[in-house]
Amino acid sequence: MRRPESYSELTRRAELGFAAAKDRRGALPQRRRAALDGVAHALRAGSMDPAIPARHLLYLDLDGPEPLAAVAVGDLDAATHVTWQISGSGIRAATAMWGTVREAGQLLLEQRAVGAEDPAVVAWLGYPAPGLLRAVFNRSARAAVERLTHDLLTFARLRPDAPHTALEAHSYGATLAAHALSSLASAPRAVRIDALATTGSAGMPRRLARDPALLGVPGGSLFEGVAADDHLARAGRLLSGRALLEGRRFGVDGLPGLGLLPVTGHNTSRFVPGSRSPSYGYRDPGTQSLRNLALVTTGRAPLTGLGGPGPRP
Repeated sequence: MRRPESYSELTRRAELGFAAAKDRRGALPQRRRAALDGVAHALRAGSMDPAIPARHLLYLDLDGPEPLAAVAVGDLDAATHVTWQISGSGIRAATAMWGTVREAGQLLLEQRAVGAEDPAVVAWLGYPAPGLLRAVFNRSARAAVERLTHDLLTFARLRPDAPHTALEAHSYGATLAAHALSSLASAPRAVRIDALATTGSAGMPRRLARDPALLGVPGGSLFEGVAADDHLARAGRLLSGRALLEGRRFGVDGLPGLGLLPVTGHNTSRFVPGSRSPSYGYRDPGTQSLRNLALVTTGRAPLTGLGGPGPRP
């Protein structure tokens, strides 16, 4: 079978495979059924904020030991800004598909709000994200590099016009992103990544933290957001020996003057409507974190201090 020449062609093929999988749903093991149902719910019109544009399946891989998936929010063939959103420990297609796609949609809406003309965001669950205990090791990240780099190389082939491209990675996703970027930087085929933004980072190998040029991302476009009380991310870095890119932080602790809320804890999305004690994650609407993620993934400077745009780190 020849390679697809556009994302619309790639998604049509994925949808045919998805329809065939739904026809045999009853014969699938539970985790594969859960991933199938999660994708179906995420793609369904009306399943989330109606302002979030249509979702498109890039793939649902049910053949391996763990279901893998990627869903695009927006039009990847026409987008002016594309962000690959990589989730962390324990976030898998069989357990968090709809929520992860909703987070991608929330980032897209925020990117529009800060001035991005036509953004698209990919909710990428293309690896079996490790649990908390296994997340102190780099093995899962190394094993996932091939799939992530394959998908980014496919993007470069299908979009040779090279729209502004960013990676947004949370928790162990930051570890994977660092390994993948290091691999791509030394690959013969170039993939241009214009920005990397991490939140609640589980850290990256110290050799990359010490020499971020090895990531192949412009030095002024590397950003990290870490909440003051994100003890889980801190423990993960201490136990693993991985490190942050010191001095490249953006604010996530709230800007009351702009009505932007602080992140509390480690999760990407924590808010529950009606809760008496709401808490907020890195990708929650209304947070300084989501605002800054939207800014830096579209080539803009983050908000600092009382809300003014700060200089690039």
